Formats: sequence, structure tokens, C-alpha cells
Amino acid sequence: MVGYALRGQQLNRYRTDGNDIPVRIRFLESDRETLSQLKSFYLPTGSGGFVPLSSVTDTTYLNTARRIFRRDKQTTHTITLELEQGKEVEARRRVAALEHTVDLPEGVRFGRPPRSDRAAEDVRSLLLAAGLSVIFIYLLMGFLFESFTLPLSIILTIPLAGLGVWWTHFGFGYNIDFLGGIGLVLLIGVVVNNGIVLVDYVNRLRNSGMDRTEALLTAAKRRFRPIMMTALTTICGMIPVTLSGSNSTGLSYTSFGLTLIGGLTTATLLTLLVVPVFYTLFDDLGATALALLRAVRSRRVGEANVGPGTQSSPSPSQ
Repeated sequence: MVGYALRGQQLNRYRTDGNDIPVRIRFLESDRETLSQLKSFYLPTGSGGFVPLSSVTDTTYLNTARRIFRRDKQTTHTITLELEQGKEVEARRRVAALEHTVDLPEGVRFGRPPRSDRAAEDVRSLLLAAGLSVIFIYLLMGFLFESFTLPLSIILTIPLAGLGVWWTHFGFGYNIDFLGGIGLVLLIGVVVNNGIVLVDYVNRLRNSGMDRTEALLTAAKRRFRPIMMTALTTICGMIPVTLSGSNSTGLSYTSFGLTLIGGLTTATLLTLLVVPVFYTLFDDLGATALALLRAVRSRRVGEANVGPGTQSSPSPSQ
């Protein structure tokens, strides 16, 4: 009766002039505004009479939640705990063991927090974004350099940045959080800049007639200062962000700053060493593959010119 008075009841739809109008019936708002009006609701009895709601119920004031949360069509309540730093794993293990010892009422059970599912989905989204970033960067460099082997020497600087990210977090005792994952995706587009600057200058020197080895040494020497200045400006700019700690909402950018600082430091120091080595390897690999293709093509052309019905004729005598 209370639900019928407050929420109403759905009736059959009213159809007129081709319109289908939903109809719901319930008490007037002026008849359901106060608790006294609720108590005076009349309930039908089995004998055909009516009694007020106050005669069969008691009114009690209790503390309750301001909102009702549902998950998978079930009412849920989330219990949040502030874990002591450094003992998170132990605390989670004890909570998991405590769940098996608690005798819950019928219809009540423990479940996984919604945040864990969202966290897994966020990780998958970041991995997808990182993979797409690597693919797009590789294709772009392939078109710019007019080669699909030389960009591989630059792409290999991304794992080097990952080593710096891991060691930085390990050294400072931090775990990579969601903002750190965003920093990893951002780092993919930043660390390749140094390799692009180096490889582009090497190609320019080689096009001017310089030997490959000499071009690599000259490019590493002349591009050392701009590469270091570009990396240091970004690293120094991230130091205040890293040391700022948590803000008023509890959000910390420490992992984000450590990701960029560690990744840029490692990638910058190793770019001048690793990129020239892999540039040489992939350049030789591309030259070898091109030579093999030319050899196969010339062989097929020769076989096509000398057909099975072709006969050689002797040259005329003088």
C-alpha cells in the first residue's frame, strides 16, 4: 500500500490519435508529503473494512545510507579501509581470511569491490593505448625516413625507457599507479624524439656523401648537446611535480613524475650508444634484403628471356 501510494502503479497505456501514452496512478503529492499522512493511509482488511497504517505498524527513526547503490541488480555497500603503508599485502591477506570466519545473514555475501574491475579495465585500456602509440609512431617514422627498417632502431629505445621507470620506482619505494601508467604512454612519444633527431641528422650526412660510420660519429657528437638539453628541461620540470606529494583530493603525481624522470634519463643516456649500433645492424639488414630481392628479380627476368623454344643461331661468316 505504501509503495502504491508513493511510487504509484503502472496501468495500461492510453492510445489516442496514434499516440501511445504511459499511465501511472498514485496519491496526490499533497496527500503524501508528511509522516502523519503516511500513518493515516488506509489498508484493506480481509473482512472488507479498512484500518490506518499506524494501527499495524510502528514508527522508528534509524540511521541509514543517503544513497542506495546497486551492482548487477543487487544492493551493495562498499567498505573502505586505509591500509598502513608497507603492509598492504599482509592486510589484504588477513581481510580475505576474515571473510571466511564471518557468518553473514541469509542473502548477504562478500564480493569483489567494483574498483578492482575498473582497475583491470583501466590497465587494459592503457596497454591498448601504448600498443597503438608504438604502431602509429613506427608508421609515421617509416613514411618520413622512407624506410621500414631504420625506425626499428628508434623503437628499441622504448624498452630502455621502461628499464629506467622500473629502477626509479624500485629505488624510491613506489609502485606504478594509474597516473604512472599514463606517464608510460606519454613517455613513448617523448623518448623517440632523441632517436629521431639523431637518425635524421645521420641520413642528412650520408646523403651529402659522408661514410656511414663517420656520419654516425659526427651526428652523435653534434647532437649530444641539444639532446641532453631537451631531456634535462623535461626532467627538471618534473621534479617539482614529483616532490609535491598528494593534493587536497588525495591524488599524487609522484609516480607520474618518477616515470618521466626515470624513463627520460635512461633513454637519453643509452640513445647515443644503442641507436647507432642498431642503426648499423638494420641498415645492413635492409641492404642485404634489397640485394637478395634484386638477385631474385634478375634471375626471374633472365629465365623469362630464355624461353624453352628459344634456339641460338650461329653468327654469319665474313
